[in-house]
Amino acid sequence: MMSGSRKNRPSRPFALLLLLGAVAFAAGCSTAESPNGSGTVTNHILPSGSSVAGWLVLPSGGSHAGTATLDYIAGGGDSGCTQCHGSDLTGGISRVSCFDNPAGCHHDPVANWATPAVHGATAKQAPGSSGFASCQICHGNDFSGGGAGVACADCHVVNAPHPAQPWRGSTFTHANTNAKNAPVCAACHFPGSPNNPADHPATPAPAGTPPGCFNSTLCHGDTATAPHPVPFNDPVHYDTTSATFPGTTFPPGCITCHDVSAPSTKVGPVCQTCHVAASPLTSLDCTSCHAAPPDGAAPAGAVYANIPGAHATHIALNSAGTPISCDTCHDGLGTGTLNHYNRAKSRVAPGDVAFPATYDAQTGASSFDNSAALNCSNVSCHGGQATPGWRTGAIDVDTQCSNCHAQGTAQFNSYNSGEHQFHVGGLGLLCTFCHNTTTLAVDHFTALATSAMEGPASATIGGGSTIIPAGDYDPATQSCSPDTGVCHGTRTW
Repeated sequence: MMSGSRKNRPSRPFALLLLLGAVAFAAGCSTAESPNGSGTVTNHILPSGSSVAGWLVLPSGGSHAGTATLDYIAGGGDSGCTQCHGSDLTGGISRVSCFDNPAGCHHDPVANWATPAVHGATAKQAPGSSGFASCQICHGNDFSGGGAGVACADCHVVNAPHPAQPWRGSTFTHANTNAKNAPVCAACHFPGSPNNPADHPATPAPAGTPPGCFNSTLCHGDTATAPHPVPFNDPVHYDTTSATFPGTTFPPGCITCHDVSAPSTKVGPVCQTCHVAASPLTSLDCTSCHAAPPDGAAPAGAVYANIPGAHATHIALNSAGTPISCDTCHDGLGTGTLNHYNRAKSRVAPGDVAFPATYDAQTGASSFDNSAALNCSNVSCHGGQATPGWRTGAIDVDTQCSNCHAQGTAQFNSYNSGEHQFHVGGLGLLCTFCHNTTTLAVDHFTALATSAMEGPASATIGGGSTIIPAGDYDPATQSCSPDTGVCHGTRTW
């Protein structure tokens, strides 16, 4: 008996500690029961250790759903839930995770939660059981992951609870989002921020005014009847299918806020803030700002966005193998895109360029210097070399071969075959001594959209002003016979 009693004694203090821990836990989490979603700091554990009735109802329901979100908002982004469920909400002292099934009620039990039609529609609701603030509780105040370890950018591309631009269309639109979510939107979309590219509204709200959709703290002014958040992307303002301005671009409602041209005392910008060349009601398509391609001609003139530069030269290269259009150099910046509107407003440097990967050089990604240089680098059609300035520079393709072609293997169009090293590198001969610029012109620019050498280059050897008479180069044996006495007799390349 004594032996048995001694064996049992060590377990009693441990059991007592467990009991005291349970009491302490219950006491710490049950001092104020408030399951009604009032927005106050809420403790839902009863003295018995269980939750109040109706606290947890799956999926994503019950009293706690609304209370947790309102508690989070009232706490300025600091949820009282973390006191018991841990700073990452994965359990804490409660040992109950907000994410694990079956106890977790956050998303996993909800069918098709990952689809926009389900979780997107829920997030747009008023703060309470849902809303953007409820997303922040698990995904972090900045939506970069939080306790859930899943950033919005993992699916949305952008680190926010909405898809990437444009987000004012027929499929994805913010127009049906409950306006009470404005405080969350304001963290990124306040006037003057890079995420409010149109910089609306023109007249900001007085200091201290709380964020709202229609009180000049975000994109809209002081009227709930504003028909659009970003004029250029609004389907009423712009017909993105036909890329023209239909006769109803300017319905009677628009005249309340906008005039076509200055002077104007109305709250909205005049049409010609963007359509600098002419009224979009009379100059359709691109001509209210520039020709296509820009040509410096009237009515736009030789000012942004109608500076001709080297547009004509490049467009003239268009062929089946080199399908050149505006998108070749302005990829994703075309008519009907929000980025086009941003650049029309000159919120970024004029003439912004974005190349598709098709034109990347062998040595790296293509780019355009929008500073004083105004030139391209790492574009495959220029052999990866820096180009002359877009507005004033030029290349004589008949004589300035080395501006695009360099010896070696670093670029797709480098020359390194046969005796190039001896003739060009050693003797310093010009390319045109052997390559006929007349025959070169036939195939030279017919396949700029591919990395392969168009031609073949051997078809350009001899004739014209070269030192090899026409017909004196044999492509089968790769041998040539220069003019008598010029350098040598018949030799193999």
